[in-house]
Amino acid sequence: MKEIEFLSEISAKDDGKKIAMHGWVKDIRDLGGLKFLLVRDRTSEVQVTCIKGKTSEKIFSKVSNIPRESAVRITGVVKKTNKTRSGVEIIPIDIDILAKSESPLPLDMVKESSVDKRFDNRFLDLRRRKNTLIFIIKSKMFKYAREFLDKKGFIEIQTPKIVSVGAEGGATLFPLVYFDKEAYLAQSPQFYKQMMQSAGFSKVYEISPAFRAELSHTTRHVSEFISLDVEMSFIDGIDALINLHEDLIIYMFKKLKENDGKELTELGIDIKIPKKPFPRMSLKEVEKFTKKHASISVGAELGTEEEKLLGELVKKKYKHDFVFVTEFPWSARPFYHMKDGNITRSFDLLYKGLEISTGAQREHRIDILKKQAAERNISEESLKYYLQCFKYGMPPHGGFGTGLERILEKLLNLRSVKEAILFPRDPDRLVP
Repeated sequence: MKEIEFLSEISAKDDGKKIAMHGWVKDIRDLGGLKFLLVRDRTSEVQVTCIKGKTSEKIFSKVSNIPRESAVRITGVVKKTNKTRSGVEIIPIDIDILAKSESPLPLDMVKESSVDKRFDNRFLDLRRRKNTLIFIIKSKMFKYAREFLDKKGFIEIQTPKIVSVGAEGGATLFPLVYFDKEAYLAQSPQFYKQMMQSAGFSKVYEISPAFRAELSHTTRHVSEFISLDVEMSFIDGIDALINLHEDLIIYMFKKLKENDGKELTELGIDIKIPKKPFPRMSLKEVEKFTKKHASISVGAELGTEEEKLLGELVKKKYKHDFVFVTEFPWSARPFYHMKDGNITRSFDLLYKGLEISTGAQREHRIDILKKQAAERNISEESLKYYLQCFKYGMPPHGGFGTGLERILEKLLNLRSVKEAILFPRDPDRLVP
């Protein structure tokens, strides 16, 4: 007997073979003398066919009493057929209920339930094929990001998520009890990945959670998300960062299209591989480009509606889903960004009208860095350990942080970034 680990392993080549498989009961159809059991796992669905007079009476009567979403183990014989999507059906020899599901279910597994009900019962919601596919693709996307950066000579690092000072400002920090000290959840690994440039690592990246205490109830904001942070030494401006970022996006998309086409097709997604160079505009150029449609004030960040509009206009004019926005004013950027006059060497990357990345060349000269911190009323004492590494040969450097789940949201045409997170956190949701 062949032991099946995943249902996708079963094919017409197994015709006539005895197998043992396991999964969850998605549906039961009782047509009197004919009963069908649809069993699913994360990879596929397989039909179990029970025929009165041919299937044992014990199994035939047992099928109708199995609650939906129960975990089962089934032994049977594979039969080739053109009546099922998988091209096979299983003629059962024995059905063992491993864990009976309660009934009724707290979530309608056929019709779409409300968002709150879905997330309250996320363990069941994730059994839906569409949701399972989202996280299979997410896993692959993370893999390809690592693969690309590894090939480029980057070292993956892991930095603390309990910190004494915020990297993005104090307004969005989550405070926590840390013995007798003041501490926070990390907004990003920014300071640490810069320290690694002083340590001589030259090229580093981290894929890890980040936390932002933003009181936002939107489709793009969550309190905890996964960020891909990249930092590299010996750069002269932001061109090297932008080129790297373009290559990273193209690599991930190509790999997904080449290796995961089946999953994408199931979701109705046809990935368009973006071409280099991506469109690039300064903030002043964005204002001119959009002035007929909206008012964008130079000196401020782009708002949600401006980003959406810019994405639509770029798509129309350049036939491109991506656009880099550059030359943000220093007043709108963190103190550690390098600046030329009042303009920073920084950028945002928008994908389909949504900001997915922010990057910059950092200020590596300690005297200027201290001055910029003072201008923001940030005390040297609070930056003591951060500034220390700038005293001993800190090279010119820069990097970017990317919201991988935002990329996934737009790539798969999801309604919200929360759909790309297993158990999303926002101002109203702390469980499950």
